[in-house]
Amino acid sequence: MALAARAGADDGRLIELSVKDHRFTPAELKAVAGNAILLKIKNLDAAPIEFESMSLEFEVVVKSNAELLVKVKPQKPGRYLFFDDLHQEAKGTLVVE
Repeated sequence: MALAARAGADDGRLIELSVKDHRFTPAELKAVAGNAILLKIKNLDAAPIEFESMSLEFEVVVKSNAELLVKVKPQKPGRYLFFDDLHQEAKGTLVVE
């Protein structure tokens, strides 16, 4: 699995989400098919998270009370699961239309 690279603001459409108490907000994200996506993840918890998606091909550690940008390559229409590998109850979906 590829490790996500840090991305710049011009690398795609920015979608923001946060994680607190092992829950992603929002839990469902929407994106346009064929466009690169930047996920800005904010970890509002005191523990680090391992923000991961096998289908979107990224895996990054976000330190406690920190944020990180993850670049996702353009995707085909579909539903793509993401999760916190350290806290399995934290799950979300990226819906690409």
